[in-house]
Amino acid sequence: MEKFQLSQDVYVKTIALRVNDVERMVSFYKNVLGFILKLEENNLSIFGSQEKDSRLLILEETDSDEGQKKPFEKSVCFSLLIPTEEEFGSLLRRITTHNYPISKSVQKGQRQSVFLEDPEGNELEISYQGSANQYENETEILDIQPLIDRSNVLYSSLSAKVRFDRLKLDVKDNAKHHTFYRDVLGMVSESKTADRLSLNDRNFWIHLDDSIKMDRQIADSEESLGLDFFVLTVNHEEEMKKLKQHLEDQKQEFFVDKKLTILTIYDPSEIEWWFVRN
Repeated sequence: MEKFQLSQDVYVKTIALRVNDVERMVSFYKNVLGFILKLEENNLSIFGSQEKDSRLLILEETDSDEGQKKPFEKSVCFSLLIPTEEEFGSLLRRITTHNYPISKSVQKGQRQSVFLEDPEGNELEISYQGSANQYENETEILDIQPLIDRSNVLYSSLSAKVRFDRLKLDVKDNAKHHTFYRDVLGMVSESKTADRLSLNDRNFWIHLDDSIKMDRQIADSEESLGLDFFVLTVNHEEEMKKLKQHLEDQKQEFFVDKKLTILTIYDPSEIEWWFVRN
């Protein structure tokens, strides 16, 4: 039997996080990083780039009546890929102008990255990839000041081609998650050690870190802070039918609407994956 794989044009469109202090988080993503606040409704704040219909990030505020939730390591480190060195330098200028702390700055091969944490402890990598997305062994310290100095254009917000290109998930069982993502969701295994997968023709990478440290009671709470769900775009109805049939064959629980426009499934960490047809 032919092994099921997602189509090469399926990509992660949106990452959603549960948050405590929505005002601080909105201020950070809008003012420090330059996300555009597209919509605020109910307890959701939806961010994108200059692309008209982009929805890169959703912040979901927890119920204030329940008190402050504890951060928990349904953890995520997500990487925002900036398309040009000019815009990367401009964003670095923006971050330093706000005096926002950068934890480290590195260059690995042709990839230049700075790392910081948002106000609720989610780790962010802001990167510029100078050439094809390859893994290099040597990591060097990156001096960001020359990049800032060379940036002559001030970007008021994230450009249309900004996207997420990597996720690092702290998980309880690498092998279990790797098997689920590969065999159930049809991602491509990129490592013999079960810690790396890809989709969208290697334009998006998932790293699994088996170093999770959490209290089981916190981990089982549906309202804990951290990663909530992903939205992946499916371009064709036939692709959705293929995914639906595959999940039925695998005897996996999932939800799909009658028009085959939305299909959702939970992974082993109870993170919800939404496959949405354009």
